[in-house]
Amino acid sequence: MATALQSPRALCAPDSRISLTHYCTVLGIFQLHLYDIWPIIDAEDLRLQLSGEKAIEPGSHSMAAALCAATLAQTRLWLIQDPCPEGLAVTAHEFAKECLTVRLEHSYNQEPSLQALATSIFLHMYYANQDQVTPATISLREAITYADLMHLCRDEPADAIQQKQWQLELRSYWVLFITERTFCIQHDLPITLYRMPDLPEIEHNSPNGDLYAGFCTLVKLFYHIQRPIFHPLSNSKAIEAPETYSKNAISEIQHLIEVKQPGLEVRSETQYVDIQTTSAWIRSLLWQYSASHFMLSSATSIEPLSFDYPLSIARDYLTSISHVSIESVRSHGYGMEIKLLQVANPILDLLLCMPHLPINTASHPGPLDAVVAIEHLLLNEDDLEEAFTLY
Repeated sequence: MATALQSPRALCAPDSRISLTHYCTVLGIFQLHLYDIWPIIDAEDLRLQLSGEKAIEPGSHSMAAALCAATLAQTRLWLIQDPCPEGLAVTAHEFAKECLTVRLEHSYNQEPSLQALATSIFLHMYYANQDQVTPATISLREAITYADLMHLCRDEPADAIQQKQWQLELRSYWVLFITERTFCIQHDLPITLYRMPDLPEIEHNSPNGDLYAGFCTLVKLFYHIQRPIFHPLSNSKAIEAPETYSKNAISEIQHLIEVKQPGLEVRSETQYVDIQTTSAWIRSLLWQYSASHFMLSSATSIEPLSFDYPLSIARDYLTSISHVSIESVRSHGYGMEIKLLQVANPILDLLLCMPHLPINTASHPGPLDAVVAIEHLLLNEDDLEEAFTLY
């Protein structure tokens, strides 16, 4: 921390003890590794606000600090052999502490705003990646409250001038929507965001048109599933019992959420991994729903209702990412870990329930091959080529 205190000017003394240099460094990391996952903050615009002649607004300052804390926690730079960019001597904890200090000193919760909502989302991501469940839950509920107060699911405005703001609001809501499901399923918490807003339109004429195309592909995976999948994992008694899926509906949804090349529009490998992993995760959740509601069979004509369908899910997934770099996996933090575990767990159940299945085969990857490959991903091993030799 001594390096940080001796660095060039702080943002808005006496609120900031972290230098502008460190903020800009981490914003660069966010833009490179995480913007494709959280496309709700323009890092360059935020950097210009921080480096302007005028004193930065407390809302922008706290949001920047939360974003930096989430970025360092999500990318887990300290786990890499050469952990931090040269000169960066500030930890995720110190950025989070600065965010909370600025917020409290400037009555941050007096008025809802996208800035305040984004700050709460990033604080949630920081805490979730630190496995601090209680503060992560509180920050998530705070973000949801801001979304409710701002009526983020409002109808599309007719005024073209308001279109850009509406697009940003929709993306913010969908990031929050996806974040809540990922976190609450992991910790068996009640899910509150059930309203499905419009999908964000693809801004083809925008410099980020390719980014938003990939983002729309991601949110469409969640668009196909509603309460039946998530309700059994919720302890909330305030939510009415949901409708159930039929066998044919399960089969149809399973095929709808299979994401295969060619035809997948993505801007980066990081975004590609996000889409493929989320698809496999939701397919696995659907199979678990099927296992608890229907009689599965090894000879059914409906493939998603077969005993060994989890192995098909894993094979599809591992084949789709066999060429990616480990950096594109690391960028997803704790969310990647719980989704990979969700894909692997049914395969382990399969090994227990159907011990006659071939464990390993030279020509066709077996369940143990799939589990080992997923283990390599969970361990963040640099060399994935050997793990995926059969895929």
